[in-house]
Amino acid sequence: MTIHSMVLRPILLLGLVAAFLFLNGCASITNGSQQQVTIKTGKNTEIYINGRYAGKGYSSKKLARDQTHKIELALGDCRKTVTTQARFNKMSLLGLFIDAGLVSIPVDFMSGAAWSIYPNNIQAQPNCNEGAQL
Repeated sequence: MTIHSMVLRPILLLGLVAAFLFLNGCASITNGSQQQVTIKTGKNTEIYINGRYAGKGYSSKKLARDQTHKIELALGDCRKTVTTQARFNKMSLLGLFIDAGLVSIPVDFMSGAAWSIYPNNIQAQPNCNEGAQL
């Protein structure tokens, strides 16, 4: 081993560790790419999230922050649909103070952490009017 390679190896290792640390944005670190969504409804009402059965009466699931989600409530012939939205999460702007946003903000957008699900607490009942029963 030469002196040149002995000096380059620790510098390369230190550079890789630093790159790994900076590949997380502020929103990625504090919030992650998923968010807890809670649905409360009548105890016999079936809950479906994106077409998949999620339980009756109450459900709390972690969902991807960067997508819209379709929450369906069903009780017999009665139905209600709530669609969530992905809204900008201001926490990702903290990357401006860390690395001028050059790495951290794009990482937050790519991981989905730059978004928040709205609404994330849903309390609703299915609609049971005559139009819903047709």
